[in-house]
This record gives sequence, structure tokens and C-alpha cells, in this order.
Amino acid sequence: MSKFLAPIHTWLFNKIKLAQDLEENIVKLHIDNYNEEALKVQKQAISLYGNYIEDKPLENLIDVDNIHGWLQERIKEVESRSAYIITKYYDMYKQESKTITQSAYVNQAKECVKNENNKIDSPENVYISLNNYILSGMPCDRANSVTQRNEDYLVYEQHGCIHKANYELGKANLEYMYELRDLWVKTFIENLSTKYIYEKEKNEGVAINKIRKG
Repeated sequence: MSKFLAPIHTWLFNKIKLAQDLEENIVKLHIDNYNEEALKVQKQAISLYGNYIEDKPLENLIDVDNIHGWLQERIKEVESRSAYIITKYYDMYKQESKTITQSAYVNQAKECVKNENNKIDSPENVYISLNNYILSGMPCDRANSVTQRNEDYLVYEQHGCIHKANYELGKANLEYMYELRDLWVKTFIENLSTKYIYEKEKNEGVAINKIRKG
């Protein structure tokens, strides 16, 4: 690995790639059902928001003179492109598309769970494991802040939305994108081998998320 790269860069890059994998799977499922019409949406999104990251090691892709900027740009690309594609498909195919897209989110979350079950012995570790997969901006953005923790539950808050600007760039249905993201989180947490429950509420623009033992 390049001497300029740290483990946190690879950690973030892997999360970006996971978001890209989810998008590509959603596209594939829609092409399977709707053929060329669905493929056309993907091509439009690529022309507007950029192509997919190549399947190469990070050190062969990243601009080592601008590591932070390069990673931030990849987040912008995948979130705006995915938002465009997912929203377009929903506009075109309505509930059929929603069912397809939800299944992709659920299936990916369940696959990720398989890597984490032996590590889950507290709500704190559930939160850590969740953040090994779900994309929440750059680490320096500090999108989430833990406000309460004990052996039975953990509460973390989100002030504003780290994703909104990218979703809006992708002309997204914001409510739909948030619903899908919450579905991924809930599926991940509630399918762990130890029983946990995920709850979320909004209070004056603050999202309050709770992970508690079932």
C-alpha cells in the first residue's frame, strides 16, 4: 500500500464501493425486468454524475496528492448517481420498482450481517459494525454523534443530513431515499444473531436513532 494511505482511507473506500455495488445490483435487477429502458437510465446517470470506480486496488486509483478530495468526490458521484437512478426507476415503474429496490437493500444488509455476528456483544459494537458498512460522509464530517450509551442501548443523533446535497444533485425523491437508507440500517441491526431493535424518531430536524437489546 502507498505510504500516503492509512487504514481509514481503505475503510472509507470499501464503504463507497459497497454503495456502488448496491447501485449496480439495483440497475441489474431493473434491466432484468425492463430491459433497454432501464439500461438507458443508467447511461444517463453515468453521463451526468460520472462512471463507476474501476475494480482495482485503491492505491492504483487514488490521487495521493489529494486523498481527501478524491474520496469526497467518489462519495458525491455514487450518492448523486444512485439517487438519480433509484428515483427515475420509481417514477417510471412505481411500486414494482420500489419492491425491487427494497429487496436489493435488504439483501445487501443481510449479507453484511454475516461478517459481523461473532463481533456483536453490546449496542456499542452494533453501532461500530454498522458504520463499517453504511456510508455517512467523510469521517471528519462527524455526521453522527453518540449521546447516550450503556450495556442495554445506544443513542446517536444526526443534525441535518450529510446526504441531502448529493441526493438533491441527483434530483432525488428525498423521502424515498431516506426510507431506503433506514430500511438498510434496520435490516442490518435486526438480523444480527443477538437480538437488537432499531428505532428512529425526528425532533425539530434532529434524527434520534436508538439501538437497544431486544
